[in-house]
Amino acid sequence: MTQPPTLLYGDFSCPWTYLTYRRLALLRTLGEEFELRAVEHDPWRAKPTTTPEDEFACLREEVDRVVAQLLPGEELPYSLRGFVPHTRAAVSGYAEAHGSGVADVAGPLLFEAYWRHGWDLGQPRLVRTLLIEAIQGGTSPSDPLRRWGHAVDVTGGPMTTLAWRLVRAWRQQWTATDKEVVPILVLPDGTYRYGVDAVEHVGRRLADSGIDPGTDLSWPQPGPRPPLDGFGRTQVLYDPRGVA
Repeated sequence: MTQPPTLLYGDFSCPWTYLTYRRLALLRTLGEEFELRAVEHDPWRAKPTTTPEDEFACLREEVDRVVAQLLPGEELPYSLRGFVPHTRAAVSGYAEAHGSGVADVAGPLLFEAYWRHGWDLGQPRLVRTLLIEAIQGGTSPSDPLRRWGHAVDVTGGPMTTLAWRLVRAWRQQWTATDKEVVPILVLPDGTYRYGVDAVEHVGRRLADSGIDPGTDLSWPQPGPRPPLDGFGRTQVLYDPRGVA
C-alpha cells in the first residue's frame, strides 16, 4: 500500500515555511513525498495600526530565529528588500499550478521569487509572468491557462473554478486545525506538527537520513506544452488532489 504524502500548509512569505519546504525537497530524494497546500497567513493585516515598517521588522526578527535553527552546513538563501508581500495572488497562482499538475514546478518559483530575488508576490502581473511556462506545460483544459499561461486574474484571484475550490479547501483544512499557524505538517500517519515544532521535526528527519543539508537543490523545470487535439483542447487529462 502506497504511503500518503506529508502535507505542508504554509505561506510563501513565511521563512519557517520556506525552510520546511527546502528540507522536505531534500527528503524527497529518498522517496518521501510531500505536498504543499498554500494558504495566505497574514497576522499583520488584522492590525490596522501596524505599518509596513513594523511588518518588515517582525519578519526580520523571524528570519533571525529561523537562521539560528539551521543544521550544520545548511543554508537558507534569502535577500530581503524591506517589505512583506500579501500572498493572495501567489496562493491563487499556485492553486492553478496544482490543478494543472505542475505544483512542484510552481512552488520553488514562488518561494525563490520572494526570498532570493525580493520580488513582490502581491502583484498579480508578476505572478502571471513567473508561472507562464509552468502553467503552459501543465494539463489544464482552460483556454487562458493553456494558451497564455494566465495563472491569476487582474485582482490576484484564481482563473478557474477548480483553483478557487482548492484555495477554499486548503484554507478550510488549515483553519480546522484551530491553530492557524504556519507551517503545519500532516504526517503520513495522520498526526500533526505545528510551527517551529514542524520545522524541527523535518530537521530531525533530515539529520537522521544521512543527506548533507547543504546539498544544492535541483528544482523541477517547466516541461513542454502538451499537444492539442483538433479542437484546440489539451489532450492530457489531470486528476488534482486536495479538493474538498
